[in-house]
Amino acid sequence: MIPKYYAYPVESHLLKGGDFVLGIEKIENMQLEIQELHEQHYQETETLYMSEPFDPDYPRYIAGEKNGTFVVFTCRDATGKMVGYLQYYVYRSMHSRKLLQAREDALFLTKSVRGVGLAPKLLKYAEHCLAQLGCTHVGMSSKAPCGGPDLDGFLRRMDYAPVATYYVKKLGAANAQVEAPKAA
Repeated sequence: MIPKYYAYPVESHLLKGGDFVLGIEKIENMQLEIQELHEQHYQETETLYMSEPFDPDYPRYIAGEKNGTFVVFTCRDATGKMVGYLQYYVYRSMHSRKLLQAREDALFLTKSVRGVGLAPKLLKYAEHCLAQLGCTHVGMSSKAPCGGPDLDGFLRRMDYAPVATYYVKKLGAANAQVEAPKAA
């Protein structure tokens, strides 16, 4: 299957792991293909802190693509097989309406292509395209605390700076700990 790229020209990179093509694709054109990678990513990172099953909201992703608030950058090997993606939410800042920003939803490369220099190429390609869209800031995250690769050194080498640490707590009756009142 030949992917349907859109928006910006694709980039081709010959790396030690092979020849790779980077582009922007629409989920509606590759949903079954990316779903397999989404599930691998979910099993690698999300199941360590979430008890909910894998169940992506593809109609919402597609709606975001149509209204310009979601974009997917893909990476394919020489055979055309998808081996990675970098997804972003694109939005106007709530604190300064003139700023268009992008926040990474997910970065994933299959284990077979990690360590060949593909991640920096994919990130630079995405940054270039996002800048063309008018984004002034881009945010990335790391799932190292819950099993994903530690991206701190990589992101710092790519000129990202940490600005916050994000914590998650699951809410609900099973997690509520109510202390009994102390006797007077």
